[in-house]
Amino acid sequence: MSQQTRHNIVEQPDPQFFIAKYLSPILEHKWIVLFTTLIGLALAIPVSLLVKPQYSSTAMTQVEIPRAKMIATVTEEITSHTSTGAYILAEVEKMHSSAFRTEVLKVIPERLQKDLETSLTIQGQVRNQATQYIRKILKMERPVSIDKNPITPERLNKLSKRVEITGNSRNGTISIKGITFDQDMAIVLVRSYIDVWVALNMESNKSLIRHELEFTAGQREDYYKQLKDAENELRLFKQKFEIPPALTSVTDMELQSQLDVLQNKVARTVERYKRLDDIFLELSRKEKAVVNNIIVINPPQVPIAPSEDKRFLIVLFGIVLGAAAGIGPILAWDFYRGNIRHKKDVKDAIDIPIIGNLPTIK
Repeated sequence: MSQQTRHNIVEQPDPQFFIAKYLSPILEHKWIVLFTTLIGLALAIPVSLLVKPQYSSTAMTQVEIPRAKMIATVTEEITSHTSTGAYILAEVEKMHSSAFRTEVLKVIPERLQKDLETSLTIQGQVRNQATQYIRKILKMERPVSIDKNPITPERLNKLSKRVEITGNSRNGTISIKGITFDQDMAIVLVRSYIDVWVALNMESNKSLIRHELEFTAGQREDYYKQLKDAENELRLFKQKFEIPPALTSVTDMELQSQLDVLQNKVARTVERYKRLDDIFLELSRKEKAVVNNIIVINPPQVPIAPSEDKRFLIVLFGIVLGAAAGIGPILAWDFYRGNIRHKKDVKDAIDIPIIGNLPTIK
C-alpha cells in the first residue's frame, strides 16, 4: 500500500517541470515572441478598421385572430382573442417568404438598400473595403448600375440574413429583429417589415369576407329577380280576372286555388330574398368592421450602442496569433535540440535514478 502511495506521489505533475520545459525557453527568447506579437497586432489593427460594428433594433408584436375569422354573426362589440400556434407559425412563414421580402424591398429607402450590400461576415467586409480602397488608389471608377433598386434573388437572400423573426405560440407574439451597419437604419428596417405585414394582413382579412360578399350579392340579385317575376305574375293574374290588388281571397274556388298558389310563391320568394338580404348586410358590416389585428407592444428603438462589434476580437486574435507564431517555433526548436532543463530529462536520457540534488553554489 505504501509503494502504491509512493508511486502516486511520484506520478503527480510537477509544476517546476512545466516551468522549466515550456516557460524557460519562451523567456529566453522573449524578444522573438514580442516581435511576432507586434507583427500580429500590426496586421490585425488595419483589418479591424475595415470591419463595421453591427446595430440591431427589435419590435415585439401581439397578433390577434382576425375578426373575419373570429365571428359568424355581427355584434356591436367584439373582444380580441390571441392567435393560435398554427396562425402564428403561418404568419412567421409568410414573412420568411420571397414574396413578402420582395414587398419590403419595394418600400425601404435607398440608404438602407446600400447598407444591405455590406456583408455580415468579416471576410466579406474586408474584401469589399479593400477593393474600394484599391479602386480609389488606382482611380478606377466602379461600374454604375442602371437599376437603382433591383429585386434579385441575391438581394432577397441578403435581406433574409438581416432580419430575425421568431414567434411564440403560447402568448401569440412575434418578435422582429433587424440588423444593419447604419445606426439609423436598424429601426427603419424593422418598421418596413411591420408596415408591409400590416398592409398585407388588412387586405387578407378583408378578402376573407369579400369572396363571401360577392357570392351573396349574386344570389341576392337572382332572388330579387325571382321576387319581381312572382309579383308581376300575381299582378297580371289579378288584372286578368279583375281582382282588386289588395284583395287576397275570392268566392270562386277555382280562382281562389290559383290565387293561393301565386300568393304562396310570392311569399316564399320574399322570404328567401329577405334571408339573403340580411346575410348581405351582415357581411357588409363585417367587411367595414375589419381592423388591424397586429398590435405593436414594444416598438423598435434607435440603437444607442452596437449590438455586436468584432473589431476588439480581431485585434485580440491578431495578438494571440502573433504570439503563437513566435512561441511555436521556439518550443519546437528547443524540443529538437533536446536541452536538459529538468531532472526528468536526465532520467529519460540515462535511465539512472537520481539519488540527490547538488545545492546551488553562490
